[in-house]
Amino acid sequence: MAKKRKLTAPQKTSSVKAKKTHAPTKIPAWVLVVILIMTFLAFIPVLKADFVLLDDPDYVTENPLIRHFSDLGPLIVTPIQGNYHPLTMISLALNYAISGDNAWSYHVLNLLLHLINCFLVFRLTYLLSTKNLIIACTTALFFGIHPMHVESVAWISERKDVLYGLFFLAGLISYTKYVDTSSRKQYFFALLFLIFSLLSKPAAVIFPVALFCIDLLRKRKLTSKLIVEKIPFFIPAVIIGVLTVAAQKQIGATIDTPVAIGTKILFGLYGVMMYAVKAIIPVNLSPFYPFPPLNEQLPTPYYIAPLFFLGLVVLIFVLWRKNRAVTFGILFYLVNLLLVLQIFSVGGAVMADRYTYLPYIGLFYIFGWALDRYAHNNFTKATYFIVAGALILAVLTFKQANVWNNSETMWTHAAKITPSAKAYTSLGVLAKKEHNNELALQYFNRAIELNVIDNEAITNRGDIYFDQHKLDSAYNDYKKALELKPNYYPSLNNLGALFIMRAQYDSALQYLNRALSIKEYPPAYRNRGIAYLQLNRQADAIRDFEKFLTYQPEAEVQNSVGISYRSLGKYDKALDAINKAIQMNPDPHYYLNRSYAYFGLHQMEEAKKDAMQAKQKGLVIDPNYLKALGLQ
Repeated sequence: MAKKRKLTAPQKTSSVKAKKTHAPTKIPAWVLVVILIMTFLAFIPVLKADFVLLDDPDYVTENPLIRHFSDLGPLIVTPIQGNYHPLTMISLALNYAISGDNAWSYHVLNLLLHLINCFLVFRLTYLLSTKNLIIACTTALFFGIHPMHVESVAWISERKDVLYGLFFLAGLISYTKYVDTSSRKQYFFALLFLIFSLLSKPAAVIFPVALFCIDLLRKRKLTSKLIVEKIPFFIPAVIIGVLTVAAQKQIGATIDTPVAIGTKILFGLYGVMMYAVKAIIPVNLSPFYPFPPLNEQLPTPYYIAPLFFLGLVVLIFVLWRKNRAVTFGILFYLVNLLLVLQIFSVGGAVMADRYTYLPYIGLFYIFGWALDRYAHNNFTKATYFIVAGALILAVLTFKQANVWNNSETMWTHAAKITPSAKAYTSLGVLAKKEHNNELALQYFNRAIELNVIDNEAITNRGDIYFDQHKLDSAYNDYKKALELKPNYYPSLNNLGALFIMRAQYDSALQYLNRALSIKEYPPAYRNRGIAYLQLNRQADAIRDFEKFLTYQPEAEVQNSVGISYRSLGKYDKALDAINKAIQMNPDPHYYLNRSYAYFGLHQMEEAKKDAMQAKQKGLVIDPNYLKALGLQ
């Protein structure tokens, strides 16, 4: 008997020692510090990145609404690209007030919001897992440094992702506290955070459905009371959802293609599978994943995808009662992907890295649960695996962040990894901006080879022909683009410009009016102003020119305003406009125009001085005007 008592004593001691290595009940401060530092280091390249030629012009660089932070009224009520997200736009206006067209402050705020979200993911999963540090640490760290999240952080226009994510996560935390404590205050906090999230990005409409995932994890029975509890969350979500669908249809963001419903379902299931694959093997990431060619058989992975999805469904059915952690993770992943699966096509990509920003929380939760089971709740043992995985992901994220450094690096990478008409069209636009029309034409032709019905590439090729004065070829491309998409306002505007070149001003106005009825497109205001000026409708010309100048200061347009006022005999106003033009660009034509304005005001010395300035710069001046000035 004595020997048996001696055998039991070490077992108790061993048990005590084992508990010391288990996950601590309190959150060590160093855990959060390490997560945030690793995330920051992985994303350092974004701090030196620029704007990119992908929505950034509409959101920032060519958006006059963000340039007046003291007057936010128009910004709050105006949808951008078919999305109503005033909080996102206010945040961009704040950045513009700080750094204007310099991208640094935008990237700093994006990264800061992402770091806050890392903390919120940690907090949420810590609560959901009933204070399991391994699950919380794994989920938060992988969320922070996964390469698939680079797009949401490095792309300035995706401010809406990191901002809506912040309020979405805060709302989930409040709802979890409500479920655990029955606190009505936390319930109302969750509702308030939902509203903020909806005003940051309409994708937050899925929030009420995501709440049922938490109910499942907490083993709450699906009763009428549980459903009624969600009604206050569904009301604002439905309102924003209906407004968003209407706005996106208005601008043509929803794609009505002759694709069979079965094929569309395959597109959606392909996304479910590939997002899961890239969660584990995040390589060959691209800023743009094109749809497969419609005139060819779909690649093999599209037909494997239904089997993968069926496997997930079977897994949910099997684990529904036995393992709520894994079931929660799968359902959270699927629910938050639901709106971005291209069953109902929006945009031109079959999938996008940014769509994984919140859904991956579900998968990473499963990773954390599996690691916790493997390590037997031993935090020290789990740390080795967490750190090993994190280092690999951090290196891949650092590399992917460099892809988003500027438009050229981004689209060159996209053309290499996933060749598409979109990538080559964007490279063509960049080449055109560098006045390399031959290279641009090569890119546009390549884009059209990849997609013969790409109206954007066809229109851009027409622009090259226009610049080369091949007006018939340009006309054919613009008309072809409009056959493909009748409301494509850039083609309508360009046809208007072409008819101005042909001195057919009434025809030009028809196309320009159509373009502006679709969207307030700045180039169309400038071109319509030119047509009005040629038709001696100076008052209309001034209105359009000044509207254009609210979007973009341009010396030539300022000079045209001066010409219009001078034609009306309003020489003082003409001088104001021409002076602004000369300040931007001391062109000899502007000096001559100002000389005419001074002449109209009988300020002969100033008129002579400007005329001589224009002549000295090589401009040929009407001898009769020089004679009238007494210079001949």
